[in-house]
Amino acid sequence: MKIYFDMNIYNRVFDDQTQMRIRFETMAIDIIFELIEKEKYELVWSFILEFENSMNPYNNRKTYIKTLSTLAKYTIEPSEEIRKLAKSIMAKSNAKEKDALHLASSVYGKCDYFITCDDKLIATIIGNRLDKELDHIKLFNPIDFIRKEMLIDVIE
Repeated sequence: MKIYFDMNIYNRVFDDQTQMRIRFETMAIDIIFELIEKEKYELVWSFILEFENSMNPYNNRKTYIKTLSTLAKYTIEPSEEIRKLAKSIMAKSNAKEKDALHLASSVYGKCDYFITCDDKLIATIIGNRLDKELDHIKLFNPIDFIRKEMLIDVIE
């Protein structure tokens, strides 16, 4: 099964870990990366991730993310099909251009999961019912991915 991470997933470790949600998301992301290393899932990288990482003003972060990108089994290159799908996603939702390019890249790469820490992006995509555009991809926050897809019971 293929996973596509939004750029905020790669950067989460650098966010304020004193905030409980951020710390839990970071832990969930670490677990997912461990599963990728164990080949339970396949990571997909893309041209838009590469571009965003190249624009990162912090060299230590850029290097860290570049290292993580080597875990990817596939790299999605730009194409007219991705551009058209991204435009369709933007037209039918409040998704910004980069977010739409990430989503379109994940569709083009036939990913099963798109994982992001961006709740607004998940809400706008799900709220606008972009099932046709996103094919069968499931959007998750990293914590929800671990809970639902890994069938981990959490007492509520």
